[in-house]
Amino acid sequence: MIEAGRFSRVSDKNKERAARLGQLLLGALRMAIVCIWPCSLAVGQTSAYHPFPDSNAVWGMSSTCNYDMTCGTNAYIRDFYDGDTLIDGHVYKVVSEQYHIIDGSADCCNPDYGGGACFLRDDTVSKIVYIRFQGTMDDLVLYDFNMVTGDTVKGYFSDHDYCSFENAIVQSVDSIFIYGSYVRRINIGFVDGVTDFSFIEGVGSTNGLKTCILFANGEISIHLDCVTVDGELLYAYGNNPNILPCGELPVGMQDASIGGVAGVTPNPSAGRFTLQLPFGQAALKDLQLFTLQGRALPVEVVTHGSPGEISVSVHAPAGVYALRLRFADGSTQFAKVALRP
Repeated sequence: MIEAGRFSRVSDKNKERAARLGQLLLGALRMAIVCIWPCSLAVGQTSAYHPFPDSNAVWGMSSTCNYDMTCGTNAYIRDFYDGDTLIDGHVYKVVSEQYHIIDGSADCCNPDYGGGACFLRDDTVSKIVYIRFQGTMDDLVLYDFNMVTGDTVKGYFSDHDYCSFENAIVQSVDSIFIYGSYVRRINIGFVDGVTDFSFIEGVGSTNGLKTCILFANGEISIHLDCVTVDGELLYAYGNNPNILPCGELPVGMQDASIGGVAGVTPNPSAGRFTLQLPFGQAALKDLQLFTLQGRALPVEVVTHGSPGEISVSVHAPAGVYALRLRFADGSTQFAKVALRP
């Protein structure tokens, strides 16, 4: 709870947290003309500051652990704006966090979380983003976009117990093309000439909004998969981006894996499977299957079986796809579907 008299909550609740996957994937296609990481343009520097999103922003991350290289567990982390709050006369964004195991076993190891809920303040004049946690009295510098080559990273990433990157040095500064323009990118590493992660204006760290690269003999890591604003894809990692962490993570995704996504059986399949809808869920409005590159594929509802069960047929090459379910109450859920030859 926010402390009375100190934090006053301004209702800016994102009532439709379920990201519109069709728009996400359309955004992924648009990334063909908007440079996707790591497409860098070192000489395209810009003096204009690109602030963090003002509302309805989501950061999706993947977290992995591999215990002694013998077994592993994967999780999705989803940080999202959850309204505004007033602290010491400044307006902060309330950032909430979701965490879902997607495969493996927690008995093996536990993927790290994303740092927890927090408050963010973007000072667009000083070009510094501040972070504060519940119960603390002071801000920490989360991102300082004034840093230049040779500077040491200060603030949250060096002083907070969660990170403690005491020897992280700016290796170079360049820019990438997003937002329809060049934005500043600060490349950081622990060894001269080696970039381990980057800070990007308006996006945050390539590890995630407030997460760190965590190495324990190569066993633990987190990285940023995607950033969306109003359901539109703003940033994605790689040429085949995983955008699922940026959508509303349904209950079924907690136990999802390519070998057996909850609610989809069999999975993998040869193209025909049964979809088990969540208990108590509103009536299904429509289904749509997407490649992870954004192309919509036809889906045929073959039969309606027992209550909450639907037989589905798709015709697509072997691979992994995103199945979007939209319901009569306006909610949206996603499931990962694997097709075999």
